[in-house]
Amino acid sequence: MTNNSLNGPGGMLAGILFGGIFFLAGSLVVLVAADIIHSDPSSIHAPRWVLAAFGGVFVLVGILVAMQASFGPGGQQTLLYQWLQLFLGLALMTLFSSVFLWVGFGPGEREFSTTTTIGPISTSGTGGEGTGRFIFGGAGVLMVFFTIAMAVSQLRKIFKGK
Repeated sequence: MTNNSLNGPGGMLAGILFGGIFFLAGSLVVLVAADIIHSDPSSIHAPRWVLAAFGGVFVLVGILVAMQASFGPGGQQTLLYQWLQLFLGLALMTLFSSVFLWVGFGPGEREFSTTTTIGPISTSGTGGEGTGRFIFGGAGVLMVFFTIAMAVSQLRKIFKGK
């Protein structure tokens, strides 16, 4: 017997509430980036568009989680759901990648830290700027390729289903 509790009304409500939490958290960050919610400029160490992109990731994740819950398993097979998933997923991955790409390749100095934990032993220290940029920039480039692969896969799914 399978557990279908996530497919019922309670699961839908939980998904919408969970998505709403992400949406609200991301919205607050976007409002700070837009200077609608004022913050000390010295506490922001990136361009405001990077902060907005970071918040936008959480907004879009919230929308996608709530959308998945509200459409339910049967509704996820509809063309509307698949197109929404494609466009929102592309927007999400573009914003997510842009943050990593800015850290890796953007102008200005970066400060990185390293932490290693093995069991109860933990060490931390300052990371090198070159290493940090390499890791973040490389991850950003990989995310761009992943985004393209995701889009191609989703488009195949959409057009194969017709």
